Amino acid sequence: MKILCFYFLMLSVQIGFAQKTFTFPKIKSQGASIEQFTPANWTIIDQAQGDLNNDDLADLAVVFEYSKQIDETRTYGDNSSEIIKETQKPRILALFFKDKSGTYTLSIQNNDFILRSEEGGKLGDPLQQIAIKDQQLYLRFQGGAEWRWELGYTFKFENKDWFLTSAVNLYYNQNNGDMTERVYDFKRRELFTTYGNLHNRDIANQRTSEVLFFSQLRTFKTFKKPWAWEIMPNVYL
Repeated sequence: MKILCFYFLMLSVQIGFAQKTFTFPKIKSQGASIEQFTPANWTIIDQAQGDLNNDDLADLAVVFEYSKQIDETRTYGDNSSEIIKETQKPRILALFFKDKSGTYTLSIQNNDFILRSEEGGKLGDPLQQIAIKDQQLYLRFQGGAEWRWELGYTFKFENKDWFLTSAVNLYYNQNNGDMTERVYDFKRRELFTTYGNLHNRDIANQRTSEVLFFSQLRTFKTFKKPWAWEIMPNVYL
C-alpha cells in the first residue's frame, strides 16, 4: 500500500512539472527610473530615449531579456499556422511616457515582437538597434548566413495605439551582392522594390513601385512579430 501511495505521489509531481509553463512578468505601470521597471531575473539589453508622443519630454523604450533559456513557441510564416518551438531567452519590449514630474508611465508591454538571440542564424543575435527619432520608434534586425536579411520597422503612437507606419526588408547574397529590397510606406499605401546588386544600387538596379493593399494599419497587437505577416503571396515582412 505504501509503495502504491508513493507511486501516485511521484506521478502527481511529474504531471505538475509537465504542466508548469513560463509566465511573462507584468512590467510595473509607473516609476521614476528604469531600474524600478526591471523584473527579477531579467536584464536590460537595449534602451533608447526620445520624444514619442510630441510633448518634448524624453520617453523611454527598453528591451528586457530573461536570465535563463526556456522552450518558447514562436510564430513564423503567416502569423498563426506555422509554429516553431525554440529554446532561448524570452524578451520584452516596454515603452514608457515621461511626464513633467519625471515619472514614467508604461504605454505598452509586448512579449513577442523582439526577436530572440537564437533567431538570427549564423550571424548571431538579430537585434541590431532600437531608436527614437521624430516621435517614432525604430526597430532593426538582421540575420542569415551567405544569404542575409535586414528588417526595419517604424512604429508611431497615434489615436492611443502604436501603428506600423513603415518598414524595410533587404535580402541579399553577401558574396555576389544579388539583392532584393522592399521599402513599405503604410501611410501612403506604397511599396518600392529594388532588384539588382547591392554594390550597384544607383547604376543598373531596377526599381518599381506599386500600391499596397491591406485592410488597416497593423499594430503591436495585430502584427505579432517579424516574419509573421504575409503581406503579399510568398512575401513576408
